[in-house]
Amino acid sequence: MIKTRPVRGIVPVVDTPLTADEDIDVPGLKRLIEFLNTKRIGGLWVLGTGSEDMNLSFAKRIKVAQTACEVNAGKTPLILGAGFFALEDIFDFIEETKQLEFDAYHVMPYNPKLSLDRVDWFYRHIADNCPKPLWMYVSGNWSRSVTPDFVANLKPHPNIAGFKFSNQDTVAVTQVAGMADDQFQVITAVASQLHACLCMGSKGHTSSLSCCIPEPMIEIHELFLERKIEESLAAQHRLNAFLKALSKNTKKDNFLWAADEKYILKLRGICDAYVTSYYRQINEDEKTRVRKLLEEYRFFNFQT
Repeated sequence: MIKTRPVRGIVPVVDTPLTADEDIDVPGLKRLIEFLNTKRIGGLWVLGTGSEDMNLSFAKRIKVAQTACEVNAGKTPLILGAGFFALEDIFDFIEETKQLEFDAYHVMPYNPKLSLDRVDWFYRHIADNCPKPLWMYVSGNWSRSVTPDFVANLKPHPNIAGFKFSNQDTVAVTQVAGMADDQFQVITAVASQLHACLCMGSKGHTSSLSCCIPEPMIEIHELFLERKIEESLAAQHRLNAFLKALSKNTKKDNFLWAADEKYILKLRGICDAYVTSYYRQINEDEKTRVRKLLEEYRFFNFQT
């Protein structure tokens, strides 16, 4: 069995900064990685769904991978996304990036109609031929949902390092979180259920929100570790109230919060607010609403 660096605590899904013509904003991405590494995070989840990965070309993903790995320089555990619709692209991406400095690949099977037998084959085939450890990654929003038994069957594979389980089924999350050990890591997802996932045994939690506002999620996690459970839950309720208000913006059209998150990053002086092709940009009324929410909740030192 392999053993990789532990991924614990808050793991930002790294947004992908863009220029006005939809190229990768390399200086912005460098600033973003540097910014995140000043926070008490447990890892970096690069080129995930919150990174708009499915809407980035192969060449742009290579640029993101090269930039993120170069700037991070091994400081923080970095899990790099290699998920494509075509299996050929997955292996081509792995071949192009295998010499970079990062901890493991993550891959999601972007086909919600595959049987679990085929998803099992998909992961085994990639893991068998991957020069670095592989993290499995599924979400009911983007791929076929899997069962705890499915995870347990793949856990013994010598090149599978972990599993990111984005799921609202508390029984399933508890069972999968309980499979974690020194050779197999389990992390969860979704900002609004961080406290609940910690209670169910999760040791790491990913969110694209923690890319632009890592502070409240770090607070929830650290209060939980200090066994200040009521305070941690109160902090979660406060974050959820913010998320509920924020959801009235671009999320209803884009599903992702990328436009809002990038606007917050712009306010923090890190990058601009451009999003990829078929997602829509944040409008002026929504910008005003975001600024008012930031002023109200004060998750970080915010100045208009």
